[in-house]
Amino acid sequence: MDEVKNEVVRQWFHKAENDLQNIRNNLAAKEVPTDTICFHAQQAIEKVLKAVLVAQGRNVSKTHDLVRLLTEVLEFIPELSSFEDRLEEISEYGVAVRYPNGFSEPSLEEAVSAYETAQQVKTTALLKIDL
Repeated sequence: MDEVKNEVVRQWFHKAENDLQNIRNNLAAKEVPTDTICFHAQQAIEKVLKAVLVAQGRNVSKTHDLVRLLTEVLEFIPELSSFEDRLEEISEYGVAVRYPNGFSEPSLEEAVSAYETAQQVKTTALLKIDL
């Protein structure tokens, strides 16, 4: 991978790590904003998947749909297929939890699960990308 592309991929992973750090900070809070945690889990996964696409020389589509991004990424990292069902659920957090539109507040268990999935997706992707 050329150095310019490598740097862009690193930046995508850095942004994803910032989302994960935001989650860790919120989980340590006295009052845990589960909607915020779920939103940042979705964002972290989205950025990791986009990093993989950039690493492979693909254009990054302007979408928040994790399943759509995953479908593109599976060509390069088929191991991520095991996350498809979870990513379909987490994908909803990209928009729905940001607004008071009747979407129910995620439970703490759902928020922690979304965070753990984001961590696992990132770890799996990093093992397959040569930075």
